Amino acid sequence: MITASLSIALALVTWTDVAVSPNRGDKSHSSIQRSLAGLDRPSDRTIETLKRFALDSKYRRDPSSVLETLAQQARAHPEPDLVYALAELSWIESRKTDRRHRGESNDRALDALSYAYDYLFAPELAIARQPSDPRYRLACDLYNGSLDHLVREAQSNGVKIEAGEDFSLKIRGKEQIFKIVLRNSPWSVDDIDQVYLASAFDVSGLPTLNYQYGLGVPLIAVRISDKNAEGVEAFYPREMAFPLTAFLVPASRLRDDGGGDLPRELSLELVDPLRTRTVGLPPMPIESDLTTPLAYMWSRAELNHYRWTGLLRPGPAAGRAGLRLIRPYEPGKIPVVMVHGLASSPLAWVAMVNDLLRDPRIQERYQFMLYLYPTGIPIPIAAAGLRETLGAAETTFRLEDGSPDPAFHRMILLGHSMGGLLSHAVASNSDEKFWELNTYVPFPQIKGPPEVLASLKRFMFFDAHPFVRRVVFLATPHRGSEMSRGVVGRISSNLISEPDHINELLARLVRDNSDAFPRRFRRLPTSIDTLDPDSPYLKALLAMRPGENVEFHSIIGSLRPEGKQNTTDGVVSYLSSHFDGAKSELVVQSDHGVQNNPFAIMEVHRILLEHVGIVPQTAAAPMGRTLE
Repeated sequence: MITASLSIALALVTWTDVAVSPNRGDKSHSSIQRSLAGLDRPSDRTIETLKRFALDSKYRRDPSSVLETLAQQARAHPEPDLVYALAELSWIESRKTDRRHRGESNDRALDALSYAYDYLFAPELAIARQPSDPRYRLACDLYNGSLDHLVREAQSNGVKIEAGEDFSLKIRGKEQIFKIVLRNSPWSVDDIDQVYLASAFDVSGLPTLNYQYGLGVPLIAVRISDKNAEGVEAFYPREMAFPLTAFLVPASRLRDDGGGDLPRELSLELVDPLRTRTVGLPPMPIESDLTTPLAYMWSRAELNHYRWTGLLRPGPAAGRAGLRLIRPYEPGKIPVVMVHGLASSPLAWVAMVNDLLRDPRIQERYQFMLYLYPTGIPIPIAAAGLRETLGAAETTFRLEDGSPDPAFHRMILLGHSMGGLLSHAVASNSDEKFWELNTYVPFPQIKGPPEVLASLKRFMFFDAHPFVRRVVFLATPHRGSEMSRGVVGRISSNLISEPDHINELLARLVRDNSDAFPRRFRRLPTSIDTLDPDSPYLKALLAMRPGENVEFHSIIGSLRPEGKQNTTDGVVSYLSSHFDGAKSELVVQSDHGVQNNPFAIMEVHRILLEHVGIVPQTAAAPMGRTLE
């Protein structure tokens, strides 16, 4: 029986198994590895520079002396060829001494970083510098590889990367102080409890990586909060991971000889790549990895087990329900709340969030929030939980003067499968639709303890949240699923353990109003019961009045091009997913896990841009499938 119950749950959701695992621990990002791995001897262009100064033979015998000679020449007559050669040769010497003489390796790594930075930004080289030169990109990799080396060296020495703190490395026998600073971020210094190199982890389970090439070393910053948090903290997962990029501005080697006058303090900046996209003058893109921190965070949330306990034992699982932010709330950014489906969790949305954050326009205008709830509870109760959580968030995230954030009042809900039904309920006015399913006696005439009546009123009567302005349904079974009628569906429904307080609530109400309720009201339908095509709750939900100024969109999966009357995503038919009031509808070739489909993600992207009045260059709809 248990195996059968799990079968329907597996059929009703395409699970995203996102995992992050440590790699060997000495691996820089693959782009640096590819470009610098073979750089164990001077390149042809650098050999040409050595020959210009008759230093090619001497370099093989005495590289240190040659580097000093070139450095003197560069300070006297700066030119890109010389400065790049110094960066490349310093890197080569750093790698040669990496294992035998760690101190000298650090010296040369900082040299390589400094000369690479000069090559890219020094004003003395502005006229002669050519971004079309292949060495321009190599200089970026030399900078990144050298900074990666220094950060790894610091961490191997037990240094904890903490904003507002200092750390030191021996450079030429003296203590070089690095001050760690965090600028222009909604995160504070106190939010950073741990820092890891993003390149130290491998990600699996996501089809694409959101990686921006540029300058800097991508990091994973980790924040660990109090389990019993209240207020704003209540919306944070206990362990949050977010992207930062390490960026170091060195002392110019064209104006400093690197000796005793070298500044004893340099700033290692921790850059928030969602706020700061360029560094330096002329500006260059910051190197960033948005995928690995996102995957790290949600892979450690222990949600694989929760999706089953949330389905089969929703009572004990209810304590973890709630809205989860992936960044601190940012006033002025529109919330996009993602609501998962049956036997699922926020992990179902990671691929979509990862892809949507690829667009700076989305980064600048939206903030993503994921709703977690036990999917075995009856839909009216689950919808009440979402509705109340969003109401609490609206109050919590008001502006400093206590007024509502206008951006919050442009909220978008994305609901997959059963999550679409919850989202629909939040954007609708119940009137008497749910209550009349159980009795013709008006609610004010029902007798019972005040606390029982108050609880029942929460589930049965509600108004549309005025701040929800758009709802996107993804594979939502507005008219149920035939799977819920089968033997597996019935077994699954019977295995769901209802919270005791719900049974007690209904038992007391029936006792006090024996003539008002039929026997069937002694038990609210489980989530799977509600998915029956004849479910009165689904029919009542479809008949409810939508809130004012709310718009709906539908994205529907189809496994076979059989026409709209017959097509299905394997779980929900087109006829069930179709919503008459939708402003737009897109059918894509997909199974029930349509939220992971690239065309569906592109359509959500289009809708988000439409919501803020931006016309996308290319709409996804023509690349999907339109059925007649």
